[in-house]
Amino acid sequence: MIVIEHRHADGESCGDIGARRAATVDLAQPLGERAVLEVQQGTPVALTVTG
Repeated sequence: MIVIEHRHADGESCGDIGARRAATVDLAQPLGERAVLEVQQGTPVALTVTG
């Protein structure tokens, strides 16, 4: 799954600034020791594993 950023036009602001975002993903295999990374910078993303 890839989450895509949608930027606002110049001078336009986002009313959701600071809002938490979540995505639920069903994986074919358990995540295990694999990291979830932010695509552009390659930095780890905080996540919660359930089930």
